[in-house]
Amino acid sequence: MQRAFAELYQAEVYPPMSHPSADPAVIAGVARFFGVGVSKVERARILEIGCGTGHHLLSVASCWPSAECVGLDVSRKYIARAKNLARQAGLKNVSFNEGSILEFEPEGEFDFIIAHGVFSWVSNEVKVGMMDFIGKRLSKDGIAVVSFNVVAGWRERMLVVEKVRAIQEAGGVDEMTALAVFKTVASDRESEIVDDMLAKGEEVLACDDFGPMTDAWSLGAMLKLAELSDLRWLGDSVTGARGDDAADEKCKTTFRSEMFCRSDLLLGESMPIPEQVDENFKVPNFPKLNSWRLVCARECLPLVDPKLKSCVFPFSQIKVLSAMDGSRSLMDLADYSREVSPELDFLPWLKYVAERGFFS
Repeated sequence: MQRAFAELYQAEVYPPMSHPSADPAVIAGVARFFGVGVSKVERARILEIGCGTGHHLLSVASCWPSAECVGLDVSRKYIARAKNLARQAGLKNVSFNEGSILEFEPEGEFDFIIAHGVFSWVSNEVKVGMMDFIGKRLSKDGIAVVSFNVVAGWRERMLVVEKVRAIQEAGGVDEMTALAVFKTVASDRESEIVDDMLAKGEEVLACDDFGPMTDAWSLGAMLKLAELSDLRWLGDSVTGARGDDAADEKCKTTFRSEMFCRSDLLLGESMPIPEQVDENFKVPNFPKLNSWRLVCARECLPLVDPKLKSCVFPFSQIKVLSAMDGSRSLMDLADYSREVSPELDFLPWLKYVAERGFFS
């Protein structure tokens, strides 16, 4: 029997994630391409709707210590966890609020509003209320990023889900087992979809493809709602691309992360989208993770790099990362690595950790 989405969500089964498509630094660069003179990220007010346990927002707050970060989520358990992680990391520029967007009444406006992985999992009432809130609470040159599942690609995914659920009911097995069984008789296209589902993992699938609420929309429908909320569509939050429903149907698009600004905003001169240049990070003599990444290591959470990309390490490597508080030299850490993770090729691995920017 399927559980209600609220029950699944409150059970805290969804893994912590960061979202590169909702990186305020990237969003600001793309916004300037459209002529929006967005506030500088380092002193912006940032709101995340549906922040969960705060993994994304805490990573943003860690990157931008002078920004004011605010999180909102309906789960008391998630908000308590987010507050605890913030305390452990010593992050003073982030706060978390329990409640619905329909009842949320914060002070002032926000320069960035992020709603990643929310729209397709809530009722139409909440969808309308969330977009209305965004339209009223964006600052004059503020930017909102709203992601949603796209009906063009989800239509065929739901057909696969129906077949897999039939196998579940007949065999009394879980989703992952049923997917593996279905793949043995699936068409080539269905097999591609199954592989993508399997790659997500059981925890994500329970709330995503197999969730009680996966309300996919077309881009056109989303833009009509945005217009009713006094919002103007800009484009994709990472590339600035726009596209349309016809292109989504052709490409079987499954997901969009779109940028919006206030409809009354006068656009200025367009600026090129800045290229993301990989920095030449070096291995320090006394490797040290910042306070937030150190908490992530010690809590066995994914570590988030400066581009807000998550990296999950095996437990034996997490032990080594947990020791990187700046008190141990490279030689000491190499000795400790041989003790707790003897199979680890320490120096090349440490170079990888540095190149990902985890010591920045």
